[in-house]
Amino acid sequence: MSRSAQELLEFDKLKEIVGGFTTCAPGRRAIHALEPQQDAPALRNEFALVRETAAYLRAGSEFGFGSLADPEPWLERLRMPTLVLTSAELLDAASLIDTVGGVRQTFKSDAAKFPLLAARSAALPDLRHLSAAIRRAILPNGEISDDASPQLKRIRAGIAHSREKIQRSLEAIMRARGEPAGEDYVTLRNDRFVIPVRASERRTVPGVVHGASGTGQTVFVEPLEAIDLNNRLVQLGEDELAEIARILEELTERLRGEHGPLEAAAASIAHLDSVFARGRFARDYDCVMPEFSAGNSLRLESARNPVLEATLRPQGRTTVPLTLALGGEETVMVVSGPNTGGKTVSLKTVGLAALSAQSAIPVAAASAELPIFDRVLADIGDEQSIAADLSTFSAHMLNLKSMLEVATDRSLILVDEMGTGTAPEEGAALAVALLEEFRARRSLTLATTHHDRLKAYASTTPGIVNAAMEFDEENLRPTYRLLVGVPGTSSGIEIARRLGLPARVVNRAQASLSPESREARDLIAYLHRSRDEVNDMKGQARDELAQLDAERRSLQTEWIERQKKRIAELERNFLEMQKRLEGEVARLIAEVKDRSLRGQIEKQGARRLGKIESEARADADAAVVETLSASQADLGATLAAPGKPVAPEVLAAGQRVIVKGFKQPMVFRRHDGRSAEVEAGPMRMKVPLADIIGIEEAAAVSTKPGAVAPVSRGVTVHAQASDEDAAEEINVIGCTVEEATGRVDKFIDNAAVAGKPSVRIIHGHGTGALRRGLAEFLSAHPLVEKIAHEKPERGGEAITIAELKS
Repeated sequence: MSRSAQELLEFDKLKEIVGGFTTCAPGRRAIHALEPQQDAPALRNEFALVRETAAYLRAGSEFGFGSLADPEPWLERLRMPTLVLTSAELLDAASLIDTVGGVRQTFKSDAAKFPLLAARSAALPDLRHLSAAIRRAILPNGEISDDASPQLKRIRAGIAHSREKIQRSLEAIMRARGEPAGEDYVTLRNDRFVIPVRASERRTVPGVVHGASGTGQTVFVEPLEAIDLNNRLVQLGEDELAEIARILEELTERLRGEHGPLEAAAASIAHLDSVFARGRFARDYDCVMPEFSAGNSLRLESARNPVLEATLRPQGRTTVPLTLALGGEETVMVVSGPNTGGKTVSLKTVGLAALSAQSAIPVAAASAELPIFDRVLADIGDEQSIAADLSTFSAHMLNLKSMLEVATDRSLILVDEMGTGTAPEEGAALAVALLEEFRARRSLTLATTHHDRLKAYASTTPGIVNAAMEFDEENLRPTYRLLVGVPGTSSGIEIARRLGLPARVVNRAQASLSPESREARDLIAYLHRSRDEVNDMKGQARDELAQLDAERRSLQTEWIERQKKRIAELERNFLEMQKRLEGEVARLIAEVKDRSLRGQIEKQGARRLGKIESEARADADAAVVETLSASQADLGATLAAPGKPVAPEVLAAGQRVIVKGFKQPMVFRRHDGRSAEVEAGPMRMKVPLADIIGIEEAAAVSTKPGAVAPVSRGVTVHAQASDEDAAEEINVIGCTVEEATGRVDKFIDNAAVAGKPSVRIIHGHGTGALRRGLAEFLSAHPLVEKIAHEKPERGGEAITIAELKS
């Protein structure tokens, strides 16, 4: 009898591996019960749950049921109406109920992060009242508690009282007899209290003898005075056993009344343990949750055979992953290559991935997309059967016949070494005919072969793809890499030559090859060389691209450093020129004798210096912007292609605009028809009007006239026009101290030139750092007479008033 596809693909071994990640017996049974199914929505839901458990585990948490006893034995006994559970079995039932309660509590607090696990746990039955009843009646060691029932408590109190009374009575008898030390003790024989008496004095103690010592010198006598008391004690003992049996029966019946929920709870725990086992398997074997295609698309990237990987890991070895795609018009793949080159492993890897995906087990791959197969059919290995009088070839033919009887366009066909076991020409012809039949049915088919005819057939037939298991010709070793698109070569004669077979034998074999075989071998060798050359060219191109990218980043970094140095130099030159001008003005003023005239000159000089400084800064900013725009374009730093210039009439102060050559939006202030003034943080710049290529949809940064701007601590500030040259106030909320002082400095310069007597600076409350920094800056400003806070009803400490020198 031929083996099933699951046996041939070692699906049971895979389940053994996954089952090793479970923490309880029900979970292991749940893993071994997994079978391929065709319900795609159910599979997607199951994988969503496994994905969530994998995320839970990756977050550093762990979850298991290692302390849970297997509930199957006592659940089975509970199905039988007349059986009563033992105290140990009842404790196991309480353990299951407590475990369910723990699960409910664990995921209740993580419902936002793990909604699927929380939903599953919330659906578990709440049977805590049963657990409480069992825990109250049975102690952890399995003994029945005195508090199990009032009747049991009374009986056990009576037993204790009777024991004590018997002890006192027997001790009184021994004291009256004057027994020597060591022989005056009370003991038990046949569950009755007795005293030791020397055999020679037996008649001196009336009563019933219940045994003798090993030497026969001592007999154990139950005195007549103790018989009634012992009888009472025995009766109480029987009453106790009867009450315990009643308690156990009552608890069993209560559990039997909840048999359905208990079965459901056990099944839920088993499923949850199996889900977490699959999550651990996915984590330890680098697996993915597969996607299911609506058509016949099968795509595996870096897929591995986990059964083979589990075998190689203890040896410190790794598997070679394979990547392939099949589907659409291409439904058949012919894999060729040398013996022991990994062809069979490739078939098993694909087949095991299909079985895993349809059994809700994560697939060992970087990514996996598979159809929902109606069946996986495999003919792998030597199926020779002496008992059935079948040769290997006959067994393969019977397997292929049974495949043809059931194969559809939704089947996966895996055939190893097609056409072997008979004459090569006949075997190849049969293989081609079979592949043609599978192609006509549009079954996804992977077949391995050594026949050149099948390689040629795959190369010339639409819908069929060649693939080769790579072989290292230099070292005569398989690499186990699957190369899609080229056929493989067996390399048998070359291997024989390298292994030292006599040259005359090798040459004779070489010469006996048919011209077609030699041509096919040479063509395959050429295709492999071409593929290697293309791969080398791709690698070289990637390296050159990486080098060019590194050089571009280096050039961009150098340019930025150069521009920083240039800007710093411009700043130094400007400060030196400003100092010289101030010194010259101060010298000229000092020469004026008239005090009133000198005051006027000082004011006019300060205004003029402020205006010169503002103009110089604007010109410097415009030059920087122009340099940045041109140089960034040269370096390829611009992210987006230039858009069309925005029409000037749609521009409004406060809009956030996109400026050509800059990544971040800027705030538009004004324009003069040719150039526009924009603001980026503390820097105000002039750019060509045509460089404004877009308006950001978000709300404008600056408030428009009459708008309300929020100030911390609930203060509301009514902002004036956003044109800072003509405005009497500036809003610097959200700026750093450095940014705010830069903006306020320019604002005061413009206000002084415009003849404003005072200005309002809106900075908000916040932490107070911005207010203190601005106060320190304004106190030292040459154009500021004094500063004060705004009136409480108009903003209070959230706004600073700076009176300017006249």
